[in-house]
Amino acid sequence: MKKFLIILCAAAISIAGCSSEPPVSVTTEKVLAVKDSLTLTHEGIISPSNEIKIFSPVSGNVMEKYIEDDADISERQMLFKVAGLGPHSDYLQAKKELAETMTAFSKALVENDSAALELQRKVQEKQALVQRLEEETAKGIIYAPKAGRLGEKVAPLGMPVNENETVLATIGNINPVAVKFETTDAETKLLAASPALKISLTLSDGKTYTGGRFKDGEIIFDNPNENLHFGMTAQVTIDGINIQNALLVSEKAIRQNGAENFVYIDKNGEVAIKKIRLGDKLGNYFIVNDGLTADDSIITNGFENLREGSPLKSN
Repeated sequence: MKKFLIILCAAAISIAGCSSEPPVSVTTEKVLAVKDSLTLTHEGIISPSNEIKIFSPVSGNVMEKYIEDDADISERQMLFKVAGLGPHSDYLQAKKELAETMTAFSKALVENDSAALELQRKVQEKQALVQRLEEETAKGIIYAPKAGRLGEKVAPLGMPVNENETVLATIGNINPVAVKFETTDAETKLLAASPALKISLTLSDGKTYTGGRFKDGEIIFDNPNENLHFGMTAQVTIDGINIQNALLVSEKAIRQNGAENFVYIDKNGEVAIKKIRLGDKLGNYFIVNDGLTADDSIITNGFENLREGSPLKSN
């Protein structure tokens, strides 16, 4: 009887074309087919426009900071003093000893003390030493190369720095501001070659700004009322990017096997694997040079239990 039931069940499964494997729940999206114009979005940060970096000219530590964070700066304004711990301590000690010697010299003069002449000589020696140390430490005094607004990150007191490597601060313009985001050379070239871009900005609170423009390699927005502050996060949407007859696939869908790239697709309710050849990266997409068609549905989530031929439940 048991043998008969097993045979009967197997026959039923065969006739129905069933499988004991449960369907895998995944998320799919169509290949993005672009005929002549593309819209991309980026997560960015509000930053100074025409921003320049200020590097430390010497190694040491930030000993003096003459500015407040987020301040407006004039050209040639003193910003920082950087020095080694030893030279800085020597300078402070020399100034202290000079002040003490000058006090003793003044007192000797008042009291007509015979030590006044010797103290005068010591004052001159201390003054010469302080002057020499001032000249040495002056190499580490940093001035603003131009007027503008300090960027979001400014070096704190005591911070160790390396000569011509450590960025102490950035200076740029608050009006207009720039939106910084990760991009590629290919995308930058497309933006420069697209004369009719429409660029908008959406802040985390939902406020939207329009009228952005691509200029000198930056996405910039006018900011006359300074409502856009450095460090704010925002989503920038760029519409009207000129690109002809391209297929794009989401970055999150791409899998790798050694040097090869592939994607999982939904083929008639089952998993299929397609090897692809990728081109340039644009936003969160890659151009597909070979391996996909505009009709393919790409799996973008739920990769854990996928294997070729598995039944699918697409969301």
